[in-house]
Amino acid sequence: MPRLLLFRGSPRSNIEEVERWNKELEKYCDVMCVRYASEFEAYEYARGYFLNHKEYDYFVIATDDIVVTPKDVKQLRDDLEAVDYPVLSGLMNVDEEDYKDQWGNLNITYELATKDRRIRFYNWVKFNELPVEDIFQVMFAGFGLTAIRRDVIEEPGFNFASDGIFRGTGVEHGASLDLVFCWWCMEHKDENGNPNRIPIFVDQRINMHHLRTHGFSQVGEKNKMVEINGKEYPFGYV
Repeated sequence: MPRLLLFRGSPRSNIEEVERWNKELEKYCDVMCVRYASEFEAYEYARGYFLNHKEYDYFVIATDDIVVTPKDVKQLRDDLEAVDYPVLSGLMNVDEEDYKDQWGNLNITYELATKDRRIRFYNWVKFNELPVEDIFQVMFAGFGLTAIRRDVIEEPGFNFASDGIFRGTGVEHGASLDLVFCWWCMEHKDENGNPNRIPIFVDQRINMHHLRTHGFSQVGEKNKMVEINGKEYPFGYV
């Protein structure tokens, strides 16, 4: 059975529908919440923790506005036990009005949005456009219970920093971390410099509720801290 570290970067930490499930998720995996830190800071901290704890096989990302239930984590774990996917993600609605709407947008696309944010457009897959297969390949999956295999996380030069992929200094080069990651997977090269794209898969049986407009950021208002399986530590302690 693969060992999962579920990481939740949680600048809000105040969406009750999300928070109340975290304890239940511990039955299937270890849960690490990095609270009240900036997004990049939280992701890099959690990645460092994962790298230092070799007992974990997958680094699993779920943002703090997605309702993740035990059945979602169990399905993910079962999938990864059957096939050691390099990247496997669940589904979620993009905007709140999309949830359970047949014409609603999902967090996946079959092509990558451009790196230039001035003309960036996501051609979202709609719920009624899903294929018959439970598990299928995409080019982009927004971080929605996204499992990344250890060897991918350990790649030399891997990080969640946009300036590592989106070259330049202007605002047009900004991007969300999930888009940066998917571009990195698409442009990945082997040790000899040859193209070696890392495929990204999704399981449509993992379909979660994204509470995009709920809660509010508490970054700068509360001290950064880390919570692992319900036990609290000062930021930087573990």
